[in-house]
Amino acid sequence: MFAVRARMPALLAVAALALAGCSPAGSGDTSGRPRVVVGFYAAQYLAEQIGGPRVEVTSLTRPGAEPHDVELTAKQLIQLAKADLVVTESHFQPAVDQGIAASAPRRVVDLTAALGLNLAGTGDHEDAAEDGHDHEHEAATDPSQDPHFWLDPQLMRRAADAVAAGLSQADPAGTADYTKRASALDADLTSLDGELRSRLSDCAQPEMVTSHAAYAHLAAVTGLHQHALALNPESEPTAAQLAAITDLIRSDGVRTIYVEPLAPPRVAEVIAAETGAQTAVLDPIEGLNARSAADDYLGLMRANIDTLAKGQQCRP
Repeated sequence: MFAVRARMPALLAVAALALAGCSPAGSGDTSGRPRVVVGFYAAQYLAEQIGGPRVEVTSLTRPGAEPHDVELTAKQLIQLAKADLVVTESHFQPAVDQGIAASAPRRVVDLTAALGLNLAGTGDHEDAAEDGHDHEHEAATDPSQDPHFWLDPQLMRRAADAVAAGLSQADPAGTADYTKRASALDADLTSLDGELRSRLSDCAQPEMVTSHAAYAHLAAVTGLHQHALALNPESEPTAAQLAAITDLIRSDGVRTIYVEPLAPPRVAEVIAAETGAQTAVLDPIEGLNARSAADDYLGLMRANIDTLAKGQQCRP
């Protein structure tokens, strides 16, 4: 966090010089399409599905990178300043929050506010730990404190509504097209929600052991109970946490520990070897890379459903 704050003044100076030599914001897009800048993959998917070929979408998180850790370049600050619409989730990506505050884009859709999430204070874990509360347990079990809303298709539907409204405000002439595309996406998400609930509604194993606390929304939808090895991909579990998870796996007969495509699986593999469990990839869908099980959000969610149905011993 300190490194991001320390770099921001220098980046702002570079960006200000570059903007001074440009035409006014909004007039430099030779394609004539509204420019949409997003912070992370789920927002990119929504903007691309609803905006279609009418908009130009740029993500601030490169493919294969952890969205939590993104740091902005001067070029990206300029993109924010010149965007017609920015779609973000405040308190999920600190550098993006700072970039938005510094560049003052004309129109921002904040999905944290739109979905009623309570993410303030969940990003600075070292400071939060000093007040004596078990914030890791709270964040792991309380969906309102989990930024991964897109693992709940119903919340993804609400986010789509917010993005469609933002696009229509940025580009009123495209409202009919955005409404039509948003309606088609809503049908897809409704179907996905039905699949998720029906296939994971009757599982012999309700305890879901994951490598990090990204699945509170998914757990809330399915009735599974998330037990995370760590709060985020950069955290290492304590000895006490490892002991508790190991005891849970043995006592409850947990057969599967879920790892992620963007995070090292070392700790999970050690516990699996010690307990006789196996590992399987459960994607928090923070981005696409060469190891992704599918090439878009819907495909990744369906791959997750297949993985959970097998790992949690769900009945068809």
